[in-house]
Amino acid sequence: MALDFVAGCVGGCAGVLVGYPLDTIKVRLQTQDSRCPKYKGMLDCFQYIVKKETVFGLYKGMTSPLAGVAVINALIFGVYGNVQKSLPDPNSCTSIFLAGATAGIMQSVVCCPIELVKLRMQIQEDSMKKSALSARNVPIQRYKGAIDCFSRIRGNEGMRGLYRGLGITAFREAPAFGIYFSCYEGLVTCFQEPDKKPLGPVPIILAGGLSGIMSWVFTYPIDVIKTRLQADGDCGQRQYKNTWDCIFKSFHAEGIGVFSRGLVSTVVRAFPTNAATFAAVTWTIRTCSGKPETVKLEVVLL
Repeated sequence: MALDFVAGCVGGCAGVLVGYPLDTIKVRLQTQDSRCPKYKGMLDCFQYIVKKETVFGLYKGMTSPLAGVAVINALIFGVYGNVQKSLPDPNSCTSIFLAGATAGIMQSVVCCPIELVKLRMQIQEDSMKKSALSARNVPIQRYKGAIDCFSRIRGNEGMRGLYRGLGITAFREAPAFGIYFSCYEGLVTCFQEPDKKPLGPVPIILAGGLSGIMSWVFTYPIDVIKTRLQADGDCGQRQYKNTWDCIFKSFHAEGIGVFSRGLVSTVVRAFPTNAATFAAVTWTIRTCSGKPETVKLEVVLL
């Protein structure tokens, strides 16, 4: 169990490292106003960030999710397993969905402030200011790093500010994790050979990637609203009073397309993230145990 947990944490970190640039692009696309867009699409956003902010601009705020990997994995792993075992038919699709949804809601308490800090760092662009020592422009940033961002939000907005968007985060995570776990277990069953041998890396990565895509497709509009709510007011007066106000104003101003903006980068991210997670988990287990065992399915789900 301890090795599974450690392997899950290592895999989670690997997944964050690989998928983070695409997540930054997703956030930038979600928060821009389509009436005067700064980015034409995923590739244009990537080129803009690298050109204006260097490649490190794609990794702004990454320390926030990396710091929360262990706690989030522990919550998901523990809650999902215990809830599933407590249900009348643990292996049914309904039980798997309910266990996943419960795990999603519980980890929202930790996930919300972590994502808030991450998001605020991601949307922060380097503004230019004349240096007092030279005629050259030098970049200035509102937040020096994730810890500084956390401290400033807590100081200016209190604990309530750190949990801005908690309701919509839980509303996203419940169906997201329910769909993910249900699809994953269903696909693993479909890929399983009659002789019941442990699955290799390809079907597991495929199951994880497809499950992630299905989960995001169904919950993506909620994620757009969550992102806009948490980003709102970072650089001035707030635009939205609450979740419904954000939905109505976004739809009225930018149309139905606003709820799918950035989805392509999220779908593209699914497979490399799962591949990196699986590879890291496998390497950790085999290195620490000294046995060429196939990774347990539940570990990959972390």
